[in-house]
Amino acid sequence: MFKFKSSLKALGVSVLVAATAATMAPPAVAQTLSEVLAAVRRDSEQMSAADQARLREFQQDTASQSARMAEARNALAAAEGRAAALSREFDANEAQLGALEAEVSAQAGDFQELLGQFRSAAGATMPEIANSVANFDYKDRVEAIAEIAEARVLPTRAQLERLPKAMLQEMIAQSEVKTFTATVNGIGADGSNGEAELIRVGVFTAATTAGRDFVEVRGGQGSDTFLQVFAKQPGGAYSSGIASLIRAGEGEVVRAPVDPSKGNLFGILGDLPTFGDRLKQGGEVGAVIATLAVAGILLGLFKIFTLFTMGGAMRGTAKTRQAGTGNPLARVFEVYENNRNADVETLELKLDEQILRESPRIERFNDIIKVLAAVAPLLGLLGTVVGMIITFTAITIYGAGDPKLMAGGISVALMTTVFGLVAAIPLLLIHAVVSAMARGNQQLLDEQAAGLVAEKMESVHGGRA
Repeated sequence: MFKFKSSLKALGVSVLVAATAATMAPPAVAQTLSEVLAAVRRDSEQMSAADQARLREFQQDTASQSARMAEARNALAAAEGRAAALSREFDANEAQLGALEAEVSAQAGDFQELLGQFRSAAGATMPEIANSVANFDYKDRVEAIAEIAEARVLPTRAQLERLPKAMLQEMIAQSEVKTFTATVNGIGADGSNGEAELIRVGVFTAATTAGRDFVEVRGGQGSDTFLQVFAKQPGGAYSSGIASLIRAGEGEVVRAPVDPSKGNLFGILGDLPTFGDRLKQGGEVGAVIATLAVAGILLGLFKIFTLFTMGGAMRGTAKTRQAGTGNPLARVFEVYENNRNADVETLELKLDEQILRESPRIERFNDIIKVLAAVAPLLGLLGTVVGMIITFTAITIYGAGDPKLMAGGISVALMTTVFGLVAAIPLLLIHAVVSAMARGNQQLLDEQAAGLVAEKMESVHGGRA
């Protein structure tokens, strides 16, 4: 049917082409119907031969696929038979293993109970040994004990003795102060791992002998442990104490830090905020207070120095009564010498005028120090208010469940208050000292001027007499 339809289509196409050619082409080149029919028959025969070739190829492929399917089925049947045989063998081995374990338990008797006690003691002891600094000095103890505790066969007496020997070795290590080499995480400049020489105090404290950095034992994957340098090292007496221990000679007695919690206390000490951290906690207001405090203290110290040197020079001038321009009293004597022949009233006015000129120089910057001493606690109060605003904002957004979220605002509030008081107290003391020294110098000027006026009056009255 397919061949017939194809022939009809070919015939139709040929007739259409022939009709078109007959219409458009000259009569001399037109094809006859016999030639068209012959062309159609040739095309039909060619298409039939191609279809027969494809049919033969499909039949060959079908036979090949059937053969491969048969082979696959045979292989599956063989695999299923082998799996069944292995399953029966596995079940037989399990039954035999159970019988052998029962026989071992029956023959072991009290030794089996001893092994149970050993495993219980090993389970309680191994974590303590693994978290000990001495475990990195006396290596492979935990692995040897774990191998026996997890074994399914009965250990020998020598193997059972590993646990008490390890415990005895741990007790001895508590009294030792010695150096050893181990791998430490974060010892490199870029935070990489590396070998380092360590000194340990018992099983509690360890530090590198080169950088004097304290290390702690941390847990890794599973039961593994490793040595890690503290991110923040405890300083002060702890650092100097371990340095003294490193430099100590044989038999020398020194004071060294010991952390009985095996690193927890040193970790807390390292997390305590430093002076720089405190400054950061104060925020921008704290930075302003610190700047004003430093400026006020430096200004006060400068003023104390200038008043002290000025007072010394004035006391020296009071003894010599030498006129000049080196200090306020010398300039007062200069005015006296220039107006020696004037009357008493004129001389007194001239001296008062010079003293009034010298007073601002003596009291210069005193008011600035006083203002800074008054502004510092006010800025501290401002920082307190800002810190409370930050705290309540955190509570509004995140709630009050986590205190750490409120710690930043509370730190700002408290530290700015501290900064304000710390700045105000020394500034007030400095202002009091500066004011007292200025009054002393001013009083010295008044005394010397009054003495000069009195001498003038005595000379005038004495001449009249």
